Amino acid sequence: MITAIRPKICNALCTASAALAAVVFGCMPPLGLAASVPEGATVQWPLAGLEEPSAIVYHPIRRSFFVVGDEGDIAEVDLQGTLLKQKRIRGDLEAITCDPATGRLYVVREGHEIIFEVDPDTFKLLRRFDLDRTFKGDPDFLQRGGDGIEGLTFVADPAHAEGGRFFAVNQYDPAVLVELHIPLKSSTERFETATVVGAWPVDGAPLSDIAWSARDQAFLIVSALWRSVYVVDSVGEVLRKVRVPGFMQEGLALLPDGSVVIAQDSGGLIRWTPASPPFSPDRNPAAAAHGQEPGKVDSEPSKDTKEDSDRR
Repeated sequence: MITAIRPKICNALCTASAALAAVVFGCMPPLGLAASVPEGATVQWPLAGLEEPSAIVYHPIRRSFFVVGDEGDIAEVDLQGTLLKQKRIRGDLEAITCDPATGRLYVVREGHEIIFEVDPDTFKLLRRFDLDRTFKGDPDFLQRGGDGIEGLTFVADPAHAEGGRFFAVNQYDPAVLVELHIPLKSSTERFETATVVGAWPVDGAPLSDIAWSARDQAFLIVSALWRSVYVVDSVGEVLRKVRVPGFMQEGLALLPDGSVVIAQDSGGLIRWTPASPPFSPDRNPAAAAHGQEPGKVDSEPSKDTKEDSDRR
């Protein structure tokens, strides 16, 4: 959810006039943004009873979706858009992902920035990871009282000590892509800490969700304000900006058949079947030159990028 007054008003204004919003609130539209949505069929799934969907993930084991909402709901939805089960666990739930090896879900409660490990069968909360906002000596790098974590994705890696790596996007204050260390395997404690181990500023705030596309070897970062997805490579560079269907798009999930399901904060889901792959980036030679594996983001942005971020 875009929680602050400024983003809420800016969202409304940008619907009518992006230029006016830019002048009044300093929300500059991202450069290189396509004017129209790529061709493809769309199907609306109303999901009556699930208020303000804010994030969605495809579960490869169950072959279903899990959705969370601003009012604290978590729900399972089948591939035809039918609500299978739902539970209210309270709080402003803004992000969800899953570990395909275990099937467990990871859900973010915004505000205090808590990540819950959740049983997909019962929706029981199994473990809790409190986010340490510190990065590179700054104890308030992810600012308290700001608009916090809005998206979470898990990049599976059997060779990794924890079974994979978590990446998240912070909506504002600062608008940034971060890598989180979460001790999934190295600890069995019910209460643990998630720490920021890498960060990269992303232009085009507010940031609303993130998904890892194994097919494109890229992060897909959603901005509800600009109704768009930024295709971001493994060194943190925005390669493409793609318009997507819907309104107040706050979540995105990829299906094996190439379809995309979008969660709308305004209500319901959209299943979009593009005529051609919409997020395929032009391969970035810089990524290969850096010799970084998929899912790796530099922990230190360039000086110029950091200065631009500070000015915003």
